[in-house]
Amino acid sequence: MGSLYAETLLAPGLGVSFQWRYQHNGRDLLEILDPESPARAALGQAIDRYENTVFALTLDKPTLIEWANSQEVLQDAADRRELRLGGAHVFQQSIELLQNMQMMTDREEDPVKLSAIHHNIGDVMGFIGQRSGSVHFLEQAALSYEQALEMRPQDSMPLEWARSTLNTGLVMQSIGVLEDDTSMLKQGLGLFKGAVNQLPKDQNADEWAAAMCSVGTVLYQLGTHRRGSRTLEQAVVALRNALAERSADNHSMAWAIAQNNLAATMQALGEHEEDIGALEASIPLYDEALKILSGDSLPLISTMVAANRASAMIALAVESDYLDMAETSVREFKEIHALLSGTDYSEYQAKALERREQAEKLVASLQL
Repeated sequence: MGSLYAETLLAPGLGVSFQWRYQHNGRDLLEILDPESPARAALGQAIDRYENTVFALTLDKPTLIEWANSQEVLQDAADRRELRLGGAHVFQQSIELLQNMQMMTDREEDPVKLSAIHHNIGDVMGFIGQRSGSVHFLEQAALSYEQALEMRPQDSMPLEWARSTLNTGLVMQSIGVLEDDTSMLKQGLGLFKGAVNQLPKDQNADEWAAAMCSVGTVLYQLGTHRRGSRTLEQAVVALRNALAERSADNHSMAWAIAQNNLAATMQALGEHEEDIGALEASIPLYDEALKILSGDSLPLISTMVAANRASAMIALAVESDYLDMAETSVREFKEIHALLSGTDYSEYQAKALERREQAEKLVASLQL
């Protein structure tokens, strides 16, 4: 995709807007740099360091370096040191490098290269904004993509146009989540749909699926924000279409994201419509995602999915009076609360305790 952005993990179980990096999409960012340049080598290493990092999309980390410094829990110590000493600084310095290249590239002589530079500046600006919660960086990213799109006509450069359009949508979605702004989410949705329609699925299945996942995710966000069953139904369709192009064997982490998000959407639809069937269908979907995420490489992510599943059990027990389901949710939230004990994620721990107490009250009412 030529993007550094993370995909969104829907986590209604603990009420978190959560994202993580697993893709190796940063390779294209290096293509316009001199292969012999030390900057290219440093940037390549920085991109690798940020693979499989996790973060919540919040407004309390004004710089990328502060985000790197916050990675204290459930992360390898050596990786944290590299994030602090290498990666965060390199990404910020790379903006200066790309801006210098922009100044030295003539639009009339090489518009294709200049458009790529603008796009890549947008990637790095957006990457910093997404991880640090800086709306300023996200807005700067949007401006860079606009400059790229001026030189990427839809008719003559359809793939490049789609990539810049998709990434602009990701920026709009991030701003919408940070500022709880549905108008920004709607702008993001329109851009995602435009990118999906332009991406050739038979030739770029991975990119098409990622774009379709973004369509489904933002539809979920809009549907839960305004409690709209029709919007949630559209999200289900979009996520199922994305899953048709991803597999647990060949695209395991990407598949797990889409599987979890489909389950969360089914859960939201079931709660909105008081639909026992939709709630029942969500739980095995979470189970399948957890099979992929059950290792130790992403413990916080698997904890979020486990919390989703336990919250779906509570919702199902409310609608169906299943005592055993309610009792299972109590046990699961106890385990999640214990896992988060002693970590810096006190907010998540408090939410796990709140969910456990909710499940315990439900158990007591069903035993009467």
